[in-house]
Amino acid sequence: MGTPLPSLERKALDVAVMHACCCSPDRQTCLPAGHCLTRARLRHLQESDWVVVTEDSVPVALAAYKRVDSEVRVVHEFLLDRTLAGPDAARVTEVLLSALEMVAYDDGVRCLTFLLRCSVVMGPFEERGYMSLVLDSSGMWLQKKLGWLGWCEVRSERPN
Repeated sequence: MGTPLPSLERKALDVAVMHACCCSPDRQTCLPAGHCLTRARLRHLQESDWVVVTEDSVPVALAAYKRVDSEVRVVHEFLLDRTLAGPDAARVTEVLLSALEMVAYDDGVRCLTFLLRCSVVMGPFEERGYMSLVLDSSGMWLQKKLGWLGWCEVRSERPN
């Protein structure tokens, strides 16, 4: 009897943030399996910052957004490897969301909005408090206001 292939749950995932690339995303190093983007979307990616999640140097997720001076950030691409099974897709989605939220916090963003054009695992979005705004011909829009109550901002209600 053969040994089952290891799940992504047992493998380390790497995350990279790439700022406004001047080149097209390379299928081998950036685009997850099963995605073929139009020229217009590829051009839009060239002008965007990316967060790429890899496993053994193979891209399993990519998110892209344009960095603007605003408290609102719109993630216009959110792509997962279409060959991932449910639990692995959920784990990769969780890692990508964590990375996007950390970058947003660092950039002073207070509201993170997603345009989801293709099917994704919704559990990690729901668990993190994302709310559906609208479903239209371009996809599903989700949004979350990012909280700023970190350990250093939590106030005790007891008087000193």
